[in-house]
Amino acid sequence: MRFSKPMMVMLSLLGPVVAEASQQWSSCQTITGVSNYLAYSNQVLLGLSPGIPGCSVSGIPGAVVFTVGANGVTASNINSFLASSLAAYTTGRQAMIYYDNSNATCQGIIIANGGYSGQCP
Repeated sequence: MRFSKPMMVMLSLLGPVVAEASQQWSSCQTITGVSNYLAYSNQVLLGLSPGIPGCSVSGIPGAVVFTVGANGVTASNINSFLASSLAAYTTGRQAMIYYDNSNATCQGIIIANGGYSGQCP
């Protein structure tokens, strides 16, 4: 297949953007701990198993954190992340986390109990 010159220029511009995506879904994770730091630092920290490679929060490898002011997490909606996390933790239901891996802290954006399309046990 041959691409036209304008198409090649467009593909070359899109290539680096696709290769460096910083937001992605985790695999199915078991939530092994939920730390409520809302009063201290406006954060909810999740310990995960098997954990997210390359992520580390407060010395916990594979963990992810939801922080007010980061990636659409607000003071109004952070309690929903806490509630969803606690529900998955207490029931043992696995979850998938949509997160930003642009730094090692791995900021959470979405939590999907059972997976974003029900693929987690």
